[in-house]
Amino acid sequence: MNSDKGRSALLYLDSMITVSKKMQSPEYLSKAYRNKGVYYYYGAEYSKSLDNYLIAKGYAKKGSEIYYNINSCIGLLKLELEDYPEALKLLLSYREYLEKNGLTNSINYEKCLYNLAYAYHVSNKMDSSNYYVKRGFEQNLKSKDKDLYASLSLVSGINIFKQGDYNRALPILDEASKLFKQNPNNVQNIALAEYYIGKVLYHTNNAKFLNSFEKVDSIITKTKNVSYELRNTYPILIDHYKKTGDKEKQLFYIEHLLSVDSILSKNNKVLTTEINKKYDTPLLLKEKEVLISDLSSKNYTLFWILGIAGGVMIYLIYVYKENKKKLKNYQSKADLLTEDSVAPDSIEIVEPQKEKPKVTLSNAKLEQLSRQLNEFEIEKRFLDKKINLELLSKEFNTNRAYLSRSVNELKGQNFSQYLNALRIQYIVNELKTNKNLQKLTIAAIADEAGYNNVESFTNAFKKITDTLPSYFIKALQGDKK
Repeated sequence: MNSDKGRSALLYLDSMITVSKKMQSPEYLSKAYRNKGVYYYYGAEYSKSLDNYLIAKGYAKKGSEIYYNINSCIGLLKLELEDYPEALKLLLSYREYLEKNGLTNSINYEKCLYNLAYAYHVSNKMDSSNYYVKRGFEQNLKSKDKDLYASLSLVSGINIFKQGDYNRALPILDEASKLFKQNPNNVQNIALAEYYIGKVLYHTNNAKFLNSFEKVDSIITKTKNVSYELRNTYPILIDHYKKTGDKEKQLFYIEHLLSVDSILSKNNKVLTTEINKKYDTPLLLKEKEVLISDLSSKNYTLFWILGIAGGVMIYLIYVYKENKKKLKNYQSKADLLTEDSVAPDSIEIVEPQKEKPKVTLSNAKLEQLSRQLNEFEIEKRFLDKKINLELLSKEFNTNRAYLSRSVNELKGQNFSQYLNALRIQYIVNELKTNKNLQKLTIAAIADEAGYNNVESFTNAFKKITDTLPSYFIKALQGDKK
């Protein structure tokens, strides 16, 4: 998906969310956030995808179709982490829900069958995968969906390859690749098809396997979207060029493999769990240094790496001890917060403030702005995610600089601090009185408080209350037991 289409899609999804909020429909909100999570999933932005799935689940009615659908989406993320048992559990639960409720003629049911076929394939359970491929093709005879037909063909071809029937697998994989190329959004499926075409050619000693693997590398380099499955392209390329003595190519693909491992670690927030023993990261780094030394006559030593590793270990021990202290402090502050409300005019600002020249504002204008700010607070306009100094100054019929100085003089804070104080005061008091709000995810609570993401909400909450939202909720629920 190009950047223009991506921006348009995000604008459309955000519009869906805005409309759903105006309608005050939890069902529409859960679907809108689910769709936004799917968008980020296909872009391999797994952290953002998960955030939106969790917000969607916070709005979804437990036991509903959308609830199970969101769980199945999270199951696909579990596949990226190679947590196969949990992924299969979530996907199977969705299939059972659809069958139990007579929804087997829906396109979602066909997609569910394909997801199960794919999940069993990556977990190397061929019999189960073939079972769901067969059921998927039966459903596809009714829907005639070309993308799902191509996807089912791909998994079928992969399974046949894994069973050792290379001659039968190749034409099926070729057909799937051609079908995917008809839709430019299927670039990741093209990469997977080309990877297994390359594997067939490699196992049949056909030198054309290099063409397929280079296509896979080209797609990964362009999109920065890679799976653990596609990662296996690089050890084969590195081995090939090592045997042929092409050190330049060998180094080239080692660099790419290191980059791929970095992407996997960043996107999935975990280190790669299964690394080819021959080409795991420490050995790659060591071999990279040897090759660079051979090509450029530079000599790097292993002691440098060991020194850094030792320093990192000492730092991690220090961080661990400091974090333990922080966690105790968070719990203590959370307990205190359950007893006292947070008032914006009593908040202590942690960061030092630069002194600004005193500007005298007219009493009449200050009184007018004071009334307007009071109305702003009473109407809870601070919960609007789009509100900022520029918009508010226009509404108050003044300019940005004048409003900024007025807020400083009237509230003793800059506008950003004032806005955060209002939002955190509001959500703290809401959490104290609303048990249902306590049951939502942190992402959904952040949304209720007027924040665009969990990180901004958590940072503001911690700065103002000196504890974390999760600790505060835990303290509140502990008080009520």
